[in-house]
Amino acid sequence: NKEIKTVAMILGGQNAQSNTATYFVTMVPSKERPGVTTTMMKTRTREMLKPYAYANPAVKDIDNVGGGQRPFSLNIIGQDPKKLEEYARKVFEIAKAHKGLTDPDLDYRVGKPELQVAIDKNKADIFGVSTSQVGGELRTQIEGLETAKFRELGEEYDVRVRLQPDQRDLKLGFNETYVPNINNNMVRLSDVAKAVEARGPSKVTRQDRTRYIQIQADIAPGAGIGNVMDDIKNAIEKDVKLPPDMSYRFVGQAESFQELGESIATAGTFAILFIFLILASLYESFITPITIMAALPLAVCGAILALAVTGESLNIFSMIGVIMLMGVATKNSILLVDYANQKVGEGRDRVSAIIEAGRTRLRPILMTSMALVAGTIPIAIGLNEASKQRTSMGIAIIGGLISSTILTLIVVPAVYLY
Repeated sequence: NKEIKTVAMILGGQNAQSNTATYFVTMVPSKERPGVTTTMMKTRTREMLKPYAYANPAVKDIDNVGGGQRPFSLNIIGQDPKKLEEYARKVFEIAKAHKGLTDPDLDYRVGKPELQVAIDKNKADIFGVSTSQVGGELRTQIEGLETAKFRELGEEYDVRVRLQPDQRDLKLGFNETYVPNINNNMVRLSDVAKAVEARGPSKVTRQDRTRYIQIQADIAPGAGIGNVMDDIKNAIEKDVKLPPDMSYRFVGQAESFQELGESIATAGTFAILFIFLILASLYESFITPITIMAALPLAVCGAILALAVTGESLNIFSMIGVIMLMGVATKNSILLVDYANQKVGEGRDRVSAIIEAGRTRLRPILMTSMALVAGTIPIAIGLNEASKQRTSMGIAIIGGLISSTILTLIVVPAVYLY
């Protein structure tokens, strides 16, 4: 691909996994690949990797932090490993079928074959054997224990004691293996436990001392993380129906988005409250500020419509743009209402006063709005790779300004007369 500049490969995972590989792809500057965005390149790469679906390939943005978090992260929490795996796979199938998610992955992996020692509690009590003693003894026999230091010529060496290599196969020598009880008498291991061949998980992850399995995915182009979270939440509650001893929780960027929504709602509420208080103090009235603030819903509707038309999502930048609109959109209403109040004070009736205000203030309203739109166009276009992340802010501001400017000339006079 001529759009690719360099490709670097790293073998191995973060947890000493030898069966994984990571490719870092650097694209040529955007000016040298007209019409090809990073999103398009990721989509093309996913199509190329479809024949290798068995290897669970994932195409995502570079992780500069190194935490491995992806935009969508969901933890399924529970104590019972079997039930946890069962319900996590059910939720995973829902995530795979959702069109708003790409490359979903389940961090649960079946581990290597292992021999588990299943202790019979009743027999262990009879023989006076504890699980900690059994575990410590078997670990010492197979892995070894550092019991002393050997020093020679100024050098120090650890002395590790363990069984001979031909004696470390616990499966073959299970019936000949002995462990101590509380009186330090040796007890045959087969008298208090049995060997079980199984496959354990490759890793056990915990949250608040409880096991969890994490589902991660990227957000598809044009999809909003908020909508995806709502869909997955509804599917879990309606279709999966987790048992009472299990729960789920969004983490990472998904959790941050939830907190962001609450923070933006709080900021918007305070912004409206402060605007109202300032206008009420300036006009010495509680009615006039309501007339002026009638433009706020018009601006918000225009911003959301502009985001929908352009295919942009409601993210942190677009939310900031909506908050900015609350202060900008009221200036048109102030120009109209303030001029109308002046004419009413001169003895004019309200109808003729607001009509003359519309005629007189139309030019200033259009000039200021056009100046604001022109100044926001570079943000909406995104002149380079970094600024493209903020295009939704510019689009929200421009859409809100256009709708509030046009509709203010209709709605605000109607509210003023009412």
